Amino acid sequence: MTGAADGTSASSSPGDPLDDRAPDRSLPVLFQVRPRKITILATIAAVVVVGVSVLAGVLLKDVDEGVSFRTTDQVGTIGIGVVLAAAIMTTARPRLRATEAGLWVRNMLGDKFFAWTMVIRVAYPPNAPWAQLQLPDDEIHPVMAIQSLDRARAVRALEEVRRLHDRFAPPPSRPRPMAATVEDAAYARPLGRLEKIDLEKAAAHRRDLRAKAEKLARKDAAKGGDAPAS
Repeated sequence: MTGAADGTSASSSPGDPLDDRAPDRSLPVLFQVRPRKITILATIAAVVVVGVSVLAGVLLKDVDEGVSFRTTDQVGTIGIGVVLAAAIMTTARPRLRATEAGLWVRNMLGDKFFAWTMVIRVAYPPNAPWAQLQLPDDEIHPVMAIQSLDRARAVRALEEVRRLHDRFAPPPSRPRPMAATVEDAAYARPLGRLEKIDLEKAAAHRRDLRAKAEKLARKDAAKGGDAPAS
């Protein structure tokens, strides 16, 4: 195998699961999603915590409890509030970015890359708070950027990621058709709103495909009937 000028293999392709090089971060991002509702809630909570800590720090010297507070105590009180606010804001860090090579998944900590060839399905399990990637050997990885709190927005994000998976993933890694219908799933267990929307959209898509196939069959039959006898 001939190496490139920089010492890396010249035969590897983007998204190759056997490629041990660092993923190419220069590829354009085709789709990106971040949680919306939890970001709003976390921002409000962080602002409140910082505001309370600043107020407590400013008023600390006015407390007359037989203890003398110094400027360092005030700074420490405010610092604790800032640290707590930063911890709260980690819940708003999740992000999902899709490129032609794969998915960059960032949860509260870390940013991990998954090539399309390694993703079996982008799933949303029953009663789960967020989506997940189904990987080989029954391994799963949470995708906190797509959360049930965002409801319809999460459904749209899930559909877009699945569309990209269908586009870039090789056939063996694509998901099998869903076996359960909306009615079957409804009788099997209670469904959350996001799951119902997901199943209903999948069922509607299958109905559209069947309708198109029947329409094409009728057109072919009509053309065959109109053809002049030889």
